[in-house]
Amino acid sequence: MLDKRYQVFISTSGKDMQPERMVLSQTLVGMGFFSWGLEQRTPLSTAFSRRQIDDCDYFLLLLGSQYGEQSVSGVGYMQLEYIYAVTKQKPIIVFMHEDPESRSEDLHDEKPELREKFREFRKQLQQEVDQVICYRTLRDLELAVRSNMLQMLERYPVVGWVRPQNIQVLQDEIDSLKAKVTQLQAEIKPKEAEPFLIVPKVAMYENLSFEYRMHAYQDGNFKELKLMREMTWAQVLMVLGETFQAAMPEEYFSKTLNDHLNDTGLQDARREMPRAHAVARAQINVRALHNIKLQMRQNDWIIPVGRDDRQRMLWQVTPKGEKLLSSNLLENDRLFQFKPLQ
Repeated sequence: MLDKRYQVFISTSGKDMQPERMVLSQTLVGMGFFSWGLEQRTPLSTAFSRRQIDDCDYFLLLLGSQYGEQSVSGVGYMQLEYIYAVTKQKPIIVFMHEDPESRSEDLHDEKPELREKFREFRKQLQQEVDQVICYRTLRDLELAVRSNMLQMLERYPVVGWVRPQNIQVLQDEIDSLKAKVTQLQAEIKPKEAEPFLIVPKVAMYENLSFEYRMHAYQDGNFKELKLMREMTWAQVLMVLGETFQAAMPEEYFSKTLNDHLNDTGLQDARREMPRAHAVARAQINVRALHNIKLQMRQNDWIIPVGRDDRQRMLWQVTPKGEKLLSSNLLENDRLFQFKPLQ
């Protein structure tokens, strides 16, 4: 068996989580992981954190009872790191304290608005992340990490890091697997739909409503809004179709949709901030993003076609999707005709 190591980015609120972070790091190192992350952040360190997240195999968020330091935009550095990890399609696991209110008062944010942001962010994580594990003591945390990180390896397998002397062994294994893939592709037959794909197909002009977050600017002030958008599936296909003409990594689903929301979201924002003059940093809801990918695949419009040399899943428009995009069937659903929710 190859001597592999895996890189984990640890995101916390800051110094208040030092004991937990130490237990977490020591446990991970003992299990063969490299742990990264910054305890103290500044605007200058954001780019460094993003590079670390780009290179990590897993993103681990450790939540106690504080929202933590905020960036100049008013969003906490911990929350910004989480948002970035989501956009990069990183496997995410959250360890949060079971009862934040029971923690010492000096481990809570002093300002009421920060305490409210903490509660909202905690609720957001519980709703969006599949792997959320609660703990109460440091011993609980250690045991939870040992158990659940092994499950993460099985559930979200990644290439990891291999010692240089094992590179040839790895290359031999890759060549062997490629040969098996070629053989299986030659023998493959149509199969029944995978269990998780057994969902009803959607009609092109059927409506999809989804939630997204966005930064809006008005009178020199900034505010993060939670908005709703309604589009038809034909519109969604038109937004994604150009991007996936060639085989592209899965993360381009969120990038393309977020870019579209940035371009068209000002009208949505003005329902809450009538004088808003600009919007930025749109982020589609994780569950909505998953549903869109599922339906693109189920309707045979955009499907997985393999993996690149970084083992990222590649998706591409199908001949059926190409036919729809090149026909006049979508003429009545131009992108600018989206329907904001009232």
